[in-house]
Amino acid sequence: MTTLALSPQIASYFKSIEGRTNDDKLLRLLETYLASQIRACEQEISEYEVKYRSTFAEFARSWEQDEIPDKHSHTVERDYMEWEGLVAEKQNWLERLRNLPRRGP
Repeated sequence: MTTLALSPQIASYFKSIEGRTNDDKLLRLLETYLASQIRACEQEISEYEVKYRSTFAEFARSWEQDEIPDKHSHTVERDYMEWEGLVAEKQNWLERLRNLPRRGP
């Protein structure tokens, strides 16, 4: 078991977090953080989905089939790379969330 030391100031805030045990409280904080990271990725992904009127998987297929106008323009290539990175980042956050232990009852 690892011990986590909190300053008295932080500890007073930690006490106000919902949870029966300190582990439950910390898991709640981690869940909240991971969920906010997933939402941030989803927000940025949705901007690309609206811009290109497709999911990344559809866009990538169209890219491979040379159906994207100006495919090699700086803007489109940058969008592709950023969009692809956001999809991978979201998957990473989801995987971390899946591997997080469940809180107690």
